[in-house]
Amino acid sequence: MQIFFKIIIFFFIHFQAVAEQFVYGLDDIPIFKDMRSIEDTYILFDKVEGRYLYSEIKGEYEVLEIQEYYKKVLPNLGWKSLKKNSFARGSEILEIQYLIENGETKVVFIISPKNN
Repeated sequence: MQIFFKIIIFFFIHFQAVAEQFVYGLDDIPIFKDMRSIEDTYILFDKVEGRYLYSEIKGEYEVLEIQEYYKKVLPNLGWKSLKKNSFARGSEILEIQYLIENGETKVVFIISPKNN
């Protein structure tokens, strides 16, 4: 019985750590280094024309460093660069905004449907 509880605890800790590696609500977009999701910023509207999603992360990194990371990583995940900080995949557009607040960089991820 103790082994069973140890296994459950192991998987709980492991999956919690894995979940922290991705932007909340965007299961395939990794979080840059040790940035963290901002609680209560996740918004999702699932509509007929597609989903509208908003999520934020923050950390103490330079905007340029974060921009370069996503510019390199997102194409490997199927996102095609449209213009600076804007990507497309399938029927969705991903826009990334960068803000400086209280010495930290906030990264805002916004997904919306393509206008056909």
